[in-house]
Amino acid sequence: MTHFRYLFACIPAILCIFGNLLGGWPTSLNIIFSMMLLPIVEWVEPSDDKPNEKQTDSNLPTLILILLCLLHLLVTASLVYGVYASKITGIYILLAAVSSGVNAGTNGIVVAHELIHRKEISLRVLGILNLIQVNYGHFYIEHIKGHHKYVGTQADPATAVYGESLYKFISRTIPGQFQSAFQLEKNRLLKQNLNQLSNFVLLISALQMAILFIIFFLLGLKILLVYLIYSLMAILLLEYVNYIEHYGLVRDDTKKFEAHHAWQSNKFSSRMGLIELSRHADHHMKAAKPYHTLNTHPGYFLPSGYFGMFYIALIPAIWFKMINPIIDANKHKFN
Repeated sequence: MTHFRYLFACIPAILCIFGNLLGGWPTSLNIIFSMMLLPIVEWVEPSDDKPNEKQTDSNLPTLILILLCLLHLLVTASLVYGVYASKITGIYILLAAVSSGVNAGTNGIVVAHELIHRKEISLRVLGILNLIQVNYGHFYIEHIKGHHKYVGTQADPATAVYGESLYKFISRTIPGQFQSAFQLEKNRLLKQNLNQLSNFVLLISALQMAILFIIFFLLGLKILLVYLIYSLMAILLLEYVNYIEHYGLVRDDTKKFEAHHAWQSNKFSSRMGLIELSRHADHHMKAAKPYHTLNTHPGYFLPSGYFGMFYIALIPAIWFKMINPIIDANKHKFN
């Protein structure tokens, strides 16, 4: 069955768990795989633009998501255990935190992104639990009620405007998304005449702070710092993805979202490793559509995949030189 190919997304977590339990140089295995090997491979591997099948009755795609959630939890637990039990020492502590954080960004949050769109409450809760593990629970509100409604407009803090560097975007979008999520909840509670203390963003933030305090008091400052580095790495990778997904593709808020308002890629590594996140236009056109049924549409395609564009985005001059001409050459076609 073609669904088994999505098990490719399990590789980073398995590498992290192995490294966290063993310590030493294996702690860097996922850095080598996800941040060195895949970015290179995506520049040489062919694009796979074959359409996915229509939704079937198979439960396998959902079971794979549940497996990835379990692996994400095991990565978090193995990181904490590995440092606490001195399996990981010295510089390898930082490597393990970064490596595990990379998995949390490419696995944990990506899977959460898929799950929070599902109709089943149990699956949405699993997605929220993935977000809580990296201290980004408010993403649930902002992404569903904010980003999908305002994507491409000035009202969306998660859309990078033309000429905006990744660094400027990250400094703006992280506080902007939190403020947006809080305001969305505040408006909802006012409309329903409910107590403002029921604000989901406040509650989820309090829970995350409580977890941090528990980690500090039970496991110590070192574990807390490791956990924070781990979370920060995941958040930065998420916002990198947000940056490349919609960079420069803006729309008037009177116009509906169309396929040319998101960057797409059919590179195998991004498609399988990020469970079809790179077929992002289709996702925005029908948010509840399961990942294994997403397809591509005429519009903007990145020169490489989401992995391959990472280091390009880190250097604004190269990013602008590569991406801006694509937008300039097609904006009259799509507008």
